[in-house]
Amino acid sequence: MIQSLPAAAASAEVVEVLNRDGCVVIKSLADPKICNQLEEELAPFLSAKKDEVPNNVPYGYEDFLPAKTRRIVGVIAKSRAFRVLVTHPMIMAVCDAILLPSCASYQLCTTAALVPDPGSKAQALHREDQLWNLAAPHPVIEVATMWAISDFTRKNGATHLVPGSNLWWDDRTPREEQIVQAEMTRGSLLLWTDHVLHGAGANRSDAPRFGAGAAYILGWLRQEENQYLAVPPELARTLPENLQKLVGYQLNGGLGFAGDLGQDPIEMLRA
Repeated sequence: MIQSLPAAAASAEVVEVLNRDGCVVIKSLADPKICNQLEEELAPFLSAKKDEVPNNVPYGYEDFLPAKTRRIVGVIAKSRAFRVLVTHPMIMAVCDAILLPSCASYQLCTTAALVPDPGSKAQALHREDQLWNLAAPHPVIEVATMWAISDFTRKNGATHLVPGSNLWWDDRTPREEQIVQAEMTRGSLLLWTDHVLHGAGANRSDAPRFGAGAAYILGWLRQEENQYLAVPPELARTLPENLQKLVGYQLNGGLGFAGDLGQDPIEMLRA
């Protein structure tokens, strides 16, 4: 089973469970008003046809991004509510504890809103660290999150995970009884680390399931989603400084400078 913790849980307890199981649910962490706002702000993008919104991919394709699953990325540029969620103090405290021992700063890797409609098939189990072709064991390089903007249930395809697979070798295959679903109510948060086997479930209900996710990685890794195009400087200048840095407008040690004088990108934004 996936352990669930109350919203008032200490970040140290969340980290302890993540280090042990690789995944955890925090119940009812988001303000319901933020969930409502996010739904309203993303509705035009999720309802648009493919040629109506630049860079919008309303539906996936079979296997990894199943058909009948609406998907949009670059969510920071599309939703003010999402900006609040990605900088939630609980997530920042967890990332501080898990990622900062291996880097000078961490950053956003990708953002997405995912809406599997009725009939959407299950996603293949996979690991986030496959992106960088890293063999296990290795230190945690990513903390992934999924906010439940609607209830996540067995019937509507709550995320499949294999607790404990964060400690497995790459070639180990889970038994059917080891795969569990992250059932959670609206406003709850699922967190998992990069080596955990996971994938979206099949939606066998008669209503869509709405999730909004973001992943956070070590500052010296290449981001999966190019955040500098998703959040260009003219938009980044309007954001709070903590979010500017999460997008990647900051130095990581000596990496990522800009300008002839080797400036910190945050200084370039201020100029």
